[in-house]
Amino acid sequence: MAILKRFLFLAIFFSIISLPNLYGQFSIETSGIFSSENTTPFWFQSNRYGVYSDEGSQFMSRLQYHNSYDTENIDILYGASAIARPGDRSTLSFNQGYLKVRGYGLEFSGGRFMDPSPLFYDNELGMGSLGVSTNATPIPKLKLGLHDWLTVPYTNDFLQVFGYITHGWLGSARFGSDVLLHEKAGYFKIGGDRVLNFYGGLVHYVIWGGSTPEEGNIPSGLSDFIDVFFAQSGDASTPGSEEAYVLGNQLGTWAFGSLIDLNEADISVYLQSPIETKYDLKLSNMSDILTGVSVNFSEELKLPIDSFVYEYMYTKNQSGPRRLNPDADPSIDKYRGNQNYYNHEIYETGWAYQLRTIGNPLFKPDPDSLGILNNRIVAHHIGLESSFSQTKIFGKITYSKNFGKRCDNRVPDLGEGELFGIQCDNEVKIGSSRSLTQWSFLAGAEFPLPINLNENIRLRLEAAFDDGILFGDQFGVLTSIKWTL
Repeated sequence: MAILKRFLFLAIFFSIISLPNLYGQFSIETSGIFSSENTTPFWFQSNRYGVYSDEGSQFMSRLQYHNSYDTENIDILYGASAIARPGDRSTLSFNQGYLKVRGYGLEFSGGRFMDPSPLFYDNELGMGSLGVSTNATPIPKLKLGLHDWLTVPYTNDFLQVFGYITHGWLGSARFGSDVLLHEKAGYFKIGGDRVLNFYGGLVHYVIWGGSTPEEGNIPSGLSDFIDVFFAQSGDASTPGSEEAYVLGNQLGTWAFGSLIDLNEADISVYLQSPIETKYDLKLSNMSDILTGVSVNFSEELKLPIDSFVYEYMYTKNQSGPRRLNPDADPSIDKYRGNQNYYNHEIYETGWAYQLRTIGNPLFKPDPDSLGILNNRIVAHHIGLESSFSQTKIFGKITYSKNFGKRCDNRVPDLGEGELFGIQCDNEVKIGSSRSLTQWSFLAGAEFPLPINLNENIRLRLEAAFDDGILFGDQFGVLTSIKWTL
């Protein structure tokens, strides 16, 4: 797999340098964060593609290059982003490096590129998708799918579909090594050019293959990929639970919503629900959701607010506490309940990449990459954005009550017991617990410096404040200067 990844990188690199018109968009950015504590404020470190660390005050420099080459039928997009963070734990890495080819309604992408869950979530102002948010560093992958909505023949745009398939590499910076990622999605949308549209669909994710210290090498051949693709059990060469039930760490999200296109505003109402077992494909776990409304107001209204987002998330149910299921096949699992979102007994890092949760950032990961500490959450979130002249103003407020995770004999206590007051002793019982309340605030502005009339140099100022035990009590200021050539 390492050889394949190097080949992929070299292929993308030489493809880029062989293209004409290399004078694309180049930018230089430097930023600094001051934090009152040794922890970076929540909204400085979250949903920024892993650009900033969680270690408090820091500096960061970033070089970015993006370009495109268009022909009559084919469009080629390519770019890269290099990040340097000096300090005691200095890092230099490529946050992006990609090549995309679009044509005839399809898109093929390769490399490390920003690719959050599709459809109509506001990734700038929202709290983050339950599937793939903007929280973690982009995962290197190959992706093939539709570039845009495809009209079903003879429906006059009333019925449209969208979908893709992805193969990614989660690497070895986790519990296990050479771990793979499978992802595919399918959606439909009805309504066409009418004021009101509805959509729905699901995304299927699987962490699979690689090796772990406890299980050794886990098969990742073609037959295993077929089992992963169709969510089937493995064969005799796979770990016991995966041979009996399903191969890999299988999860996903349902997505439903409506789009309202008015003269005064564009409104998106959306809902996500997590998928952890085959039973969830029957929409049996819709009490756990992330739902919200996003409104983009028309400039003609001349309102003080351009965009508004409100979101609510509830993930406490998880099909109830883990309990005996007398009707279950004991060779698979004699219990039911406690789906323990984002965690897995074999792939113990869970739904995380490079120490950051791939999905919603309120799901707090273990600092030693051994799982998600907090996955039972009730949260409210508001995001606002406004602009006047050449200045953009934005803000976020997030309130959450966090209940850790239920006791489960499949996943050991990682320290959350002490944090949340849970007495589990790795037994299958509910236990008593307390909730941890957390507030996180962010306010910022971005505007061009007066030294450049072409707006090529922009200054960004942000302030953030956290109040709570889970993510800490800290105040911070972020300053960033970006020069685009």
